[in-house]
Amino acid sequence: MKLLCSLILIFITSFNVQAQAINGEFKPADTISQVKEGDLFEATLRFWPIENADMGQFKKLEKQVLFNAYYMAQILSLAPSDNNADVVELRALFIVKSSKVQPVFNFKYNENVIQLSAGALKIDELKNKSDNFFILDQSVNTSKLWMIVAVIILLLVVVAVIKRQSIKTFILKLRPDQLKKARRHYDELFRSADKRSDFEHLYKEKEKWMPLLTIKAPAHLEFLKTLNQHQFKKDWHNEEYAEVRASFDIIRRSFEQ
Repeated sequence: MKLLCSLILIFITSFNVQAQAINGEFKPADTISQVKEGDLFEATLRFWPIENADMGQFKKLEKQVLFNAYYMAQILSLAPSDNNADVVELRALFIVKSSKVQPVFNFKYNENVIQLSAGALKIDELKNKSDNFFILDQSVNTSKLWMIVAVIILLLVVVAVIKRQSIKTFILKLRPDQLKKARRHYDELFRSADKRSDFEHLYKEKEKWMPLLTIKAPAHLEFLKTLNQHQFKKDWHNEEYAEVRASFDIIRRSFEQ
C-alpha cells in the first residue's frame, strides 16, 4: 500500500512539473532566411505559458549573446501577446557576432530553465573580420566628453588667432575659378563702358561687383551717387553725361590685375 501511494505521489509530482514547464521560441522576421556576420536583424522571442509574467526577468536578455552567435543589441518591445495573455513576446534587434551557432540557448526564468532552439537561420562567415563587433548603445561619461570638446574648441580658437593671416591666404587660394571669371567679366564691362546704358547696367549690378573689389575706394561710391542723380532723367545733356563719365573714369580700372 505504501509503495502504491509513493508511486502515485511521484506520478502527480512529475505531472505538475511537466504542466509547469515553459516553452520558448526564437523566430527571426519572416523576410530573413540568411544573414552574414556583422548583420543587424530583427527577431521575436516567445515564452509560454506564463501567468502574470515578470517582465524584468526577460529584460535581462538585452546585451546578452544567444546561441553564441546573436547579440541582443536592443529590445524593441516586450509585452504579453495580443492573442494570448499567457504568451510573452519579446521583439528585439540582434547583431550577428559569429557563424558558429550553438543549437540551444538556456534561459533561466525564476526557477524554470527555458530552452530556445536556434532554428535553421543560415549564417555566412566573413573572411576578413575583426574580433570585436559593434554595439548600438554604449554609455559615455558626459562630463569628460564636454571637457574634451571644450579643449578642442579652445585649441582651434588659439590656432585661428595665431595663424589668421595664413588661414586667410589659404582660404583665398581655395576660392573657385568662378571668382576669377566674375572679375574678368566686370573688368571687361568697366573698360568698355561708354554709353548711358552701360553705366546704368553697372549701377543695377552694383550688388554683384562691389563684393569682388579688392579695394573699395570712395570713388566707387561717388560714381554710384552721381549716376543716381541722373539715371531717372528722360534724357542726358552733355553736362550730365560728362559728369557721369568723369566719375566713372576714375574707377574704370578697378579690376585691373
